[in-house]
Amino acid sequence: MVRSLFYGFAALFAILAGPVLAQDRVAGERGEVVDVTASGGLIVVTDGGERLNVRIAGIRQPDEGEPLHAEANDALRRLAAGQDVALSYEGELRRDRYERAVAFVAFPGGRDLATSLVTEGWAMVYTTPEARSGAANLLALEQAARDAGLGLWADPAYGVRSADPNTLALYLDSVQIVEGRVISVGETRDRIYLNFGFDYRSDFTVSIAVGDTDGFLDAGIDLADMQDRIVRVRGWLHRRNGPMIVIDHPERLEIVGP
Repeated sequence: MVRSLFYGFAALFAILAGPVLAQDRVAGERGEVVDVTASGGLIVVTDGGERLNVRIAGIRQPDEGEPLHAEANDALRRLAAGQDVALSYEGELRRDRYERAVAFVAFPGGRDLATSLVTEGWAMVYTTPEARSGAANLLALEQAARDAGLGLWADPAYGVRSADPNTLALYLDSVQIVEGRVISVGETRDRIYLNFGFDYRSDFTVSIAVGDTDGFLDAGIDLADMQDRIVRVRGWLHRRNGPMIVIDHPERLEIVGP
């Protein structure tokens, strides 16, 4: 790509306040996408010549072996391969344990890669504590894509699951989106539990560390007031007594009904 395209990035960054981008994102490396990875990432050669493995912040695409992996990877390649990009970061985390850059990715003019993938239905919103800005907009785009049956959402493998523990038992040890009514809220010294049935030993439960509750309150979510609310939660579904998802920040919990 012609390097003059980066004048567009300079103009974009000049509009935003100083070195800090919209929603407290900090400007990072710039470069060209020379390849995409099978895990839904990018290989970016930076202006400084570094070959950088990038994990796109705020979303998740199918892993190898999961349904529609090839189609989602093709969409990523179509959108990103050969493009000049600007990376930005939220918070302190710049690299994950695999030394991948955990970054938001923008094209010249400011178009956001995660937004494009979610809009087309080829990515699920999947925030982390250090990469969650813009989640509300992405969740709305995901819902529109799901309603239209676009991309991943055309396959039942990516459906929103009911909180029925017998159904969820089929999907243990995978990332899932689960929706249901909170029957009760329990608390121990260390954790808050949202119970979706009358027997915590077998029913679906959402677990939150007490130390994370302030973040939910800051987002206007009082976990103690969740009884009888219909909520949607996303995360790694595992077995602890019954099926359980552990969450640690409010963007993983949507209140969808009274």
